Amino acid sequence: MGSTYTSPSDYNISKVNKKRAESLKKTNSMFSSPPAARILLIQDAAQNLPACEKIPGVLSAGFKQHLEGLKQDCLTSVNWSGACSQVSHAIKQHSIDKVVILGSASIFSHTGEYIFWQHEMGFVLAIFELAKQQAQSKKTRAPKLYFQDPSFCAADHRLLQDLGGQVIQDPEAFMGYIDEKTLVFAKCPPLTMYFQGLLQTRPAVCISTDLKQTIDGALYLQSKYSDFPPNFDIRGTAESFMIGRQKAELHQAMHHLYPSIPDRGLDNFLVNMWVYWQGEKVDAMREAKKVGKLGNKAKKWLESL
Repeated sequence: MGSTYTSPSDYNISKVNKKRAESLKKTNSMFSSPPAARILLIQDAAQNLPACEKIPGVLSAGFKQHLEGLKQDCLTSVNWSGACSQVSHAIKQHSIDKVVILGSASIFSHTGEYIFWQHEMGFVLAIFELAKQQAQSKKTRAPKLYFQDPSFCAADHRLLQDLGGQVIQDPEAFMGYIDEKTLVFAKCPPLTMYFQGLLQTRPAVCISTDLKQTIDGALYLQSKYSDFPPNFDIRGTAESFMIGRQKAELHQAMHHLYPSIPDRGLDNFLVNMWVYWQGEKVDAMREAKKVGKLGNKAKKWLESL
């Protein structure tokens, strides 16, 4: 049996910059390819799992308890109460059967820093717990947890599976996993993926970067670097996504969890993060019925004149 670990810093990981560049290149190529080409890329990725150094990736009991403690802190601590209550409110309006985490980064290939990764993972596990609790109360199917990130290596696969999740190949999430019963958590996704992938899948609940801020960035990339097709309607995509949706800012900060570390902007994953959720369809039906009743009353009133 492989040795256990408590921190990715136990290992000497090489080729960091090369792996980051390869991941970015892969993501951009997939979202600039037609659907048929994307399927071939997915099949190729499934046959050739991400290469990594020889790391056992065995989840020790101590490390698992550590993450469980961080999850419980998110669910019960007053410091997280605002963020969790906002997500809980959004979840309660839907029957969530899938929780998809995009771009959680690899702590083994160093596309993410462990000190921040552990708290983000605690929050992710808390979100999944809220979705499971809601499914139990509604007596619906228990949700499943999925992770997608092109930088994952085999050690990440084992770790995330031990945490109750399943790793899916990039960009498979956008082609069969995300729908009207899905909650998506996407921290700072590449703008091409955000607009051409995530927003068009229309998840029930989406926790992601501030949509207003990403529009300007996407327009800049479209005009200067041709990251988007010239005829791709960035504003229209954002407006279509927001139809019937409500939103709330995840205003809570992370630095209370590790006061000795300065708040480092983007490393604080709740900075500029919002939760967007689709309003209940039943509410829309009620509104339509109300309008219909008012119309009938108006018609009768006109006939009585």
